[in-house]
Amino acid sequence: MNEQEIRVLVADDELGIREGCRRILMEEGFEVATASDGIEALEIFDGGAKYSVALVDLMMPRLGGLELIKKLRALDPDLLLIIITAHATIDTAVEGTKQGAYSYIPKPFTPDELLLTIRNGLERQALALEAKRLREERERRLLEVASERSKSGTILKCITDGLLVINLEKLVVLRNNAAARILPKASRQSVPFSLSALEDPKIEALIYEVFQGDPGPRIVSQELEIGKSTFMVNVSPVIEPGGETSGAVAVFRDITELKKLETAKSMFVSMVAHELKSPLAATEGWLNLLLSGLIKDNPKEARHVIERSHLRVKTLRTLVSELLSITAIETGNFQLRRSSVDMAAVAHQAVDAAREKAAAKGISVTFTDCPLETGCTALADGEALGLVFTNLIDNAIKYTPNGGAVTVWIAQNGMYVSVSVEDNGVGIEAEELDKIFEEFYRVKNEYTTDIVGTGLGLSLVKRLVELHQGRIEVESTPGAGSIFTVKVPLS
Repeated sequence: MNEQEIRVLVADDELGIREGCRRILMEEGFEVATASDGIEALEIFDGGAKYSVALVDLMMPRLGGLELIKKLRALDPDLLLIIITAHATIDTAVEGTKQGAYSYIPKPFTPDELLLTIRNGLERQALALEAKRLREERERRLLEVASERSKSGTILKCITDGLLVINLEKLVVLRNNAAARILPKASRQSVPFSLSALEDPKIEALIYEVFQGDPGPRIVSQELEIGKSTFMVNVSPVIEPGGETSGAVAVFRDITELKKLETAKSMFVSMVAHELKSPLAATEGWLNLLLSGLIKDNPKEARHVIERSHLRVKTLRTLVSELLSITAIETGNFQLRRSSVDMAAVAHQAVDAAREKAAAKGISVTFTDCPLETGCTALADGEALGLVFTNLIDNAIKYTPNGGAVTVWIAQNGMYVSVSVEDNGVGIEAEELDKIFEEFYRVKNEYTTDIVGTGLGLSLVKRLVELHQGRIEVESTPGAGSIFTVKVPLS
């Protein structure tokens, strides 16, 4: 700054000091105004002219120097304040510095002492102003990002990941719509706002780690629980072309479903391994018994071993078939070939296929045909529904004691064709009714201990019925039996 453009305000109640300072400074090219007390100094300072330096005496009438310094600093934080006093002590110097004074000059002082102090102060002031300008320019660049309403702003709004931009003052200067949804505290704040307003210590710590780390490009990542969701939060510094860090960017990616899928996958693998292990171990045991030769002279016992092995292998084959069907449904590779299907014919075929198994347990199987002459026709995949009815009837026979009864009947129910399978078996507890359609879930109690199964049948049944835009309902009384009803839309 040129000294001809620098205005100096001298506030002192001694006329000689005021005039002496004015003459010394004007000879050096400064513009000078003088005031005899603090009130007059405030009036001059607030008169519209821009002052760069204020020389303030501590002991003045109406308004003392320390109070004047405080008021001038409030009006202009960049003002260079210098104390001139004949009563300076360590205490007054410290107090003046606290109020914002740069230095003090004890009276009497020489012109050189006055000029040296002012010029040193102006150099420091110039450096501080330049640093402030650079900082404001950097902050302004980040703030301009927040206020932009052009293509970049539209793109940010459309990003489904949450995005926050934080400047060096720890102010959030930009947030997109996704971030406002993810962080409710952010949605209630006007940009820019303090990072602490998020009221999330984990997010603050992650962002502070970027600011406090070594300069240069890097990404700090962490999984955080926010509300009921899990997010992968990636934070990276904003690097200027010169290599300086001007802020940080935090990106919030919702990985809740991925975490659920990861957990489900682990559980699925564990359950499949468990379900495969049991029949394989049993089959291996029976075959080892045969190979040992211990029962080679007992054809009846040998046949029993082969039958048990065959049953276990059949269970394995059923498990693999059901797993493949469920996987095909989940991956979208399962194709329904729907046409007009006589539900009674499909159900009757499933009943006939189960009669031999039912007879082995002395269970009677009754089938009641569609009561309408026009028939009960649905738009469906006959093969898929055949699998549904076969599973339900097979379950009814498995969970019904010897000598029991299974009844299958068909009816029209509004816009649906319903097929019901009723048994008088062991039944299901009320708290388990919502779980029986889950993969690998099997009711376990004293009645079901010796009943083999994969735990996938009902899950597959439910999925196949829902693919037909239908639904499956169940009623059950423990110890009295169950009724499973499949409803498929009429053709």
